[in-house]
Amino acid sequence: MSASEHPLSHAKGGGQSVSKEYACFRHVLACVKGACCARAVLTHAATIASAVGAKVTVLHVLESSTPQEPMDPVEWSLRHCDQTEFLQQCLSHFNNLHADIVIVAGPPAERITDWAQEHEADLVVIGRGSNHSSVSVGLGYTARRITEIANASVLVVPSQAPAHTVPGYQKILIPLDGSARSECVLPLGLGLAAAASAQVMLMHVAPKIDLIEPNQLNAEVIALREQLHQHNERAARQYLDWLRSRLPAPPVTHTRLLPSSDPRLALEHAASEEQADLLVISALGNSGHAQLVMGSVADYLINRITIPILLVRQCLAKSHRLRGQETELRRPNQGQI
Repeated sequence: MSASEHPLSHAKGGGQSVSKEYACFRHVLACVKGACCARAVLTHAATIASAVGAKVTVLHVLESSTPQEPMDPVEWSLRHCDQTEFLQQCLSHFNNLHADIVIVAGPPAERITDWAQEHEADLVVIGRGSNHSSVSVGLGYTARRITEIANASVLVVPSQAPAHTVPGYQKILIPLDGSARSECVLPLGLGLAAAASAQVMLMHVAPKIDLIEPNQLNAEVIALREQLHQHNERAARQYLDWLRSRLPAPPVTHTRLLPSSDPRLALEHAASEEQADLLVISALGNSGHAQLVMGSVADYLINRITIPILLVRQCLAKSHRLRGQETELRRPNQGQI
């Protein structure tokens, strides 16, 4: 398949916007809880929206001091005015961000996801939390619930504010496992990279096979295990080479093979080593089940890595699937993300 046939062949580089044909986000919902995360959330929401030409809504949820009872009208009015003024002040730092401000009341996670669904917001941007010094940052309750129940894609960002109001993505990581689900994020990830003139790192984990009775393996079994390892690595390398040969340029695309018996740990370590600005991953990969909200790898990464992570959900790429040759070279399907 030639570059001109690839879904992102019309994406523009040099800091321009992604082609509307592949701008799969139309409405970005930036959820601001307080001053600690406002700038970070708005910065990343503005960057994504600018790249794909989406509109932005800034939403804040007022929580009642007595969750079982409706908020007092006077309290609602006073807090509504305060938060509106605060959000307007936050938005004043962004010259090119034009956004609506919405204030609602109720349980935060439920109100955010309900509002997103009712108003067709297809990307929700939330802060990870204030405890960004810990290696195992995890997610707060609200952020966790949103990733579990939102129908939209979710961008989880560290709450510490970037140095500038434009983060300027320089490197974007895209983990792949050879499945259609994982590859469906490619048009979006490559489009964001092209718009920001960023580099892309495609990563694939080649599984290491462990055999039972590790202390009693004879030479023949050890040789067999090594053959399996080499086979998986060879198939994974062929897959990455095949994939990269069919991607348009720009953006500049690199590949990285990660031999490991645990794809979660391998991707966590690679994300740290690469010092990337954004990780784009499908909510469900090759081993995912339709009834799950996200796969085990995505679930692990959103709770562990400290860089922004875009969890892509829904059928964003019904027609954005890599099309063309369907050969065995295309299917190292035992690989995982």
